[in-house]
Amino acid sequence: MRSDTKSSAAPVVPGRHRHPLAALRSQAGFTHGEYARLIARTHAELGFGHMAARREKVSRWESSRAVPERTAQLAIAHIHAVPEEEVLRLDWPDWLHLANGDARQLELPWTRSAVPEAILDAVAERRQPQQEYLMATGWAARSLVESWLDAVAEEVAKAPADPPRSPVGLLRGPGDAHATGSLLEACTRLRTLHRFARKFTASWLVPASELELRHLADHFLAEPAALNTSREVLVLAAEGLSVCGFIARLQGEHVSAQRYYVAALRCATAAADPEVAAAIVTLHAGQYLDLELHEEAAALLESVWKLLYGQRVTITDPALEALLHAQSARVHAQRGDDLGRRRALAAGRRAMATGTARAGLPILPIRCEGWINCMDAVSLLDMKQPDRAIKHFDPVLSQQRPLLHLPPSVRAMYLLRAAEAQVALGDVDAGADSAEKATALLGGVQAAAAERVRIALRAATGTV
Repeated sequence: MRSDTKSSAAPVVPGRHRHPLAALRSQAGFTHGEYARLIARTHAELGFGHMAARREKVSRWESSRAVPERTAQLAIAHIHAVPEEEVLRLDWPDWLHLANGDARQLELPWTRSAVPEAILDAVAERRQPQQEYLMATGWAARSLVESWLDAVAEEVAKAPADPPRSPVGLLRGPGDAHATGSLLEACTRLRTLHRFARKFTASWLVPASELELRHLADHFLAEPAALNTSREVLVLAAEGLSVCGFIARLQGEHVSAQRYYVAALRCATAAADPEVAAAIVTLHAGQYLDLELHEEAAALLESVWKLLYGQRVTITDPALEALLHAQSARVHAQRGDDLGRRRALAAGRRAMATGTARAGLPILPIRCEGWINCMDAVSLLDMKQPDRAIKHFDPVLSQQRPLLHLPPSVRAMYLLRAAEAQVALGDVDAGADSAEKATALLGGVQAAAAERVRIALRAATGTV
């Protein structure tokens, strides 16, 4: 069922970033009008005087067109049991995350001793709906990367020189003397999960990884000294957390995904491995871009380049440099800069073509020309140009052999983005087929993009 009308300017997906106040209000079950009246009533009860209860006011706050007065913020904080001192300490809307207990990961210090708590916070069982916002945006995002840069520079400066990273020798060196018994078993199982990630579906991979990550965190809590000697174990934990973060990102559970990514970053930083840390930040930048927060993404990518050049880090895996350029292409695309987008992608292709991985990062299983083409397509979707994007999705739509080496969750992500382009161009049947294939690859995990495709399909076919 193909429509005869196509528009290269038609938006594929609306702006996806959701304000945390909107999520908080919706989760509490209030309409804009009901919430406005509740705030006004609480405002008066707290002794702050009369406040107009207009639904439009709440709508402006949620769309970031206005910021509530301090007394209104205190009323909102009272409703959601956030202490007044936190409202005074943090900027709007950063303190809103405290209402759901979301901010703990950001509040932890950048020390090795905080790593076990960070891991446990990331893998803690939480029943939350899809949250299309992030804990750190604007000033908070910049503060996060600045704190990380200071911490990783300090860890690298005091770390002893290590031989080149080798997945074969993981946990076998003298620096991992504490990796014995139950810890060694947990690491072995986690490493096996990563090795066969291309075969495991997301629905099985995440709970299995989380189980082993809890074992690692419990061991570090029981033997704190192991944090100072088990550097490769920390890298392994960072990789496992990043896998979980990517899948949570696909599910639209962005707060959970950010917890995973920041915890992973803490592990890589504690391990004094700037290359793995840089890879995690670069992957996390993709989450900001998914929500069309390109300025925050640009700040994250800038921090990575600053780390790599400032610490004179030797990039052992060209996939890292290629991904940095590809993410930069998406930033240019969301700014409407097609020339910058194309130049960044060309740099990414050169990195893939000329680089030689001496000890590739398991965290970046993206080493083929077809992957760059898919990133080209995604950046064109960022520019709201599905007609240009669709031809670049051919590697994933035709299931070319190089892409079959990518993990199922990564292939599913590109299939879903291809489905968005197909539906936007009126090719409803093809879009439905691509979405179905992506769902099968995910093995039961419900991706947020799949739901958007289904909504678009219903709109295109006139069904409810």
